[in-house]
Amino acid sequence: MQGLPYRIRRVWAVIFLTTLTLCLWLAHPSLTIGHQGIAEIATAKSSALTQLVQQGLKLYQAGDIQGAIKSWQKALSSDQESNSNYADRISVLTYLARAYQQVGQIPEAIAQLKQVIAYYRQTNEPIKVGRMLTEQAQLYSSLGQHRRAVAILCGQNQINLPCTQDSSLEIARHHSDDLGEVAAWGSLGNAHRLQGEYEKAIQDFERSYEIAQRINNQTYLMSSLNGLANTYASLAKGNERRAEFASEVGDNKTAQKFQQDTVSDDRQAAQYFEQSLNLARSQSDRVNELRSLLGLVRLYYRQHRQDKTIVNNTLQQAIVVLEQLPNSREQAYGAIQLANLLQLVNQNSKSVTNDPATQCLESESLLPSIELLNKAVEITQKIQDREGESFAKGRLGHIYECRHDYQQAMNLTQQALIGTIANESLYLWAWQAGRLSKATGRVKEAINFYEESIDSLKIIRSDLTLEQRDFQFDFRDNVEPVYRELLELRLEQSQHLVQESDIQQNLEFVLFGIDELRLAELQNYLGNNCDLALIQEPVPLIGKNTAVLSSIILKDRLAIILTLADGDQKFKSRLFWVPAKSQEVKDVINDLRVKLEKRSDLANSYKAKAQQVYDWFIRPFIKDLETKKIETLVFIQDGILRSVPMGALFDGKQFLIEKYAIATAPALTLTNPIRYNPQELRILAFGLTQAATVETDAGAKSFEPLSQVKLEIKTITTSLPKSKGLLDQDFTPDRLQQELQKNTYPVIHLATHGKFGIDDRETFLVTGKKVEANYQKSRRTEIYNQKLTITELYQLISNSRDRNHPIELLTLTACETAVGSDRETLGLAGIAIQAGSESAIASLWKIDDTATAQLIAKFYQSWHSGLSKAKALQATQIAWLQAHQQQLESHPGYWAPFILIGNWL
Repeated sequence: MQGLPYRIRRVWAVIFLTTLTLCLWLAHPSLTIGHQGIAEIATAKSSALTQLVQQGLKLYQAGDIQGAIKSWQKALSSDQESNSNYADRISVLTYLARAYQQVGQIPEAIAQLKQVIAYYRQTNEPIKVGRMLTEQAQLYSSLGQHRRAVAILCGQNQINLPCTQDSSLEIARHHSDDLGEVAAWGSLGNAHRLQGEYEKAIQDFERSYEIAQRINNQTYLMSSLNGLANTYASLAKGNERRAEFASEVGDNKTAQKFQQDTVSDDRQAAQYFEQSLNLARSQSDRVNELRSLLGLVRLYYRQHRQDKTIVNNTLQQAIVVLEQLPNSREQAYGAIQLANLLQLVNQNSKSVTNDPATQCLESESLLPSIELLNKAVEITQKIQDREGESFAKGRLGHIYECRHDYQQAMNLTQQALIGTIANESLYLWAWQAGRLSKATGRVKEAINFYEESIDSLKIIRSDLTLEQRDFQFDFRDNVEPVYRELLELRLEQSQHLVQESDIQQNLEFVLFGIDELRLAELQNYLGNNCDLALIQEPVPLIGKNTAVLSSIILKDRLAIILTLADGDQKFKSRLFWVPAKSQEVKDVINDLRVKLEKRSDLANSYKAKAQQVYDWFIRPFIKDLETKKIETLVFIQDGILRSVPMGALFDGKQFLIEKYAIATAPALTLTNPIRYNPQELRILAFGLTQAATVETDAGAKSFEPLSQVKLEIKTITTSLPKSKGLLDQDFTPDRLQQELQKNTYPVIHLATHGKFGIDDRETFLVTGKKVEANYQKSRRTEIYNQKLTITELYQLISNSRDRNHPIELLTLTACETAVGSDRETLGLAGIAIQAGSESAIASLWKIDDTATAQLIAKFYQSWHSGLSKAKALQATQIAWLQAHQQQLESHPGYWAPFILIGNWL
């Protein structure tokens, strides 16, 4: 896995202010032993290199890092020519590594350190090897390669200490190197924090703090305190988002619990920042003083929303300290941070989630922010930090964009684009240039900029989601809009095109854009261990009787695109606009979902909304579907639209499922259209019949018994003799793995409760295995059912079977997603994809156990008889309707929640 480039880490750090992750500045540069090592250059012994080395030192101390680098590079050249002492050369390489680090040239810094480490190993100086490994780990972490950093610091396996012998931590402990150990623990804490492993990070920083206290090292005490503060701030941010998510789906009890955790974590973070601030002031350490003050500003802002006196006082203190710093990277990035914070805390809106880096705030502090950003530009120009200058100009351009001074905004944005060195970091400024072009009516130019931004996002998307847990929380605000704004531009452009070939080409771009957005959403949801196997052959070309309906929800309307295969086996698409604002779409879908679930509704009140959604999706295309003799509809839905089963749409006389077989696909390129021979059907079925309780972050969650699961599993094994069923205490992750290793089962059937949360870590299935409560979360011993998370399921299955023989179908019969959630339905698709399954059948809401057993048994029988999966599900649901005509059980609440995701053949 390639690591996230350092420049992007810096970009995201400024965008996502709460995490305060400007690596090398806001994170933990003080933990780097090299931070002190630079100061030690002044005591270097006399040698042939002294003059050039001393010249480099003076330039470095004056803030001319590039000048110092040139001087030390010249010293190395002189050394090579004069064959001077190799130890002197190693010293200069060390200084160069630290200087490269200061100007963001991380790969160059790593290259120098590799030579230094090799030398110290050769000369058998283990303490120096350990310390240099810690510096190397910090550099990899700043590139986003946190797993690699953890491996260097402690080894690949961090579950059980001690660390591996060749890790920097174990070297330091073995040789009683307190200085090396305190730095290593702090660096490990930083890597774990940036991975989202907050509990581990807290333990690491606490160990670092204890050692720093014992050796009375104030610098490391401040760094450990800052690390703890940043970790609790990240915890608070995550809990706040979880509270919002719980509120969104109506789980007020859970929302209240997470909100309480947010307040508690914020308070703890503030206490640590305050301790660090007092220590920095006692040591006259202006850099750490500024870090602590900036960390406190946002925390105070969240804690004192009514009275901002303490917030503004802290801001003013930070501005005073900033002025006391010499021209340096610390001063430049401090100015950028202050510019953002000034806008945020003085905004006129009551919202606290808006971010001035990507959104326009009605703020009273635009002029002071402009002054600070101009100062940052001036400093970065003096110290020749090209990327820093680019970033400051880009942020300045955004403020002018918000002031509608588009000419000045575009001028600065173009300078930011030109100054951006890394291809990946074009995302932010290309997006900004696209918005500016759109605002001034230059649509084609805007589309080009948006495409450039998305091309950059495609490169960095995987690394961001893999290693930046906090990034996942900000996806909707800071990434999704780029895709949606481009799609809207493309769709509007279609209305002005005349030639049919141009229209089709443009809609093809739109479809690919929708696919990219769907993939980005899934990768964002799945996070760690996300491995999406993309299929290049487009879905519409598979089967002449298949049609694809794609949707995209925009602010003021809903776009529906019907895609068919024409006679030449090419795309042919039609666009239909639904004049419904995004909130109306959400309200209609949520209302429909609630009514569909209400099985006791004798008045069938769902029909009005079911017909309204039918009029959105199907009625405009009836002629096309009939002309092409379409039999199967594949829906690629956007957002909240995923939360209702399309088979329950109603035309006034019959349900959509009565006319078409229906499937949903997470994305065009994630669907493998290969027909499986159902005659070879063998099912591995696990079920949970007993009541269950699991431990979650929001407290214990109980699930009722599934009384008919035993019958469900027995029916499967009876009708398909080669299948195997296991219940309750036999339903464990270990047993599942054992069975998969012994035999190849094309179908895994899990009849158990499932919960779909805000991300992959909170998406899990309930097993029959009993485990004791985590003692850290509970003072008394409690027995819970073990959870099988989506990531654990992925690891279990991937370790048990050949990638060339994927699971054909994953069936989940007792799962449920919450009304109002467009995130939980991502979990349904995600759990199938993570399991390596071609397709999945799952329930959107929990239904009657007896109905579930009958429906699933009928589905397997229909599939086994030779029907495609989509037609087998259609036959099952039609048979249910026919068997329960004019009965309560004909209500969609009984038969509609089962949906087919993925390959429908």
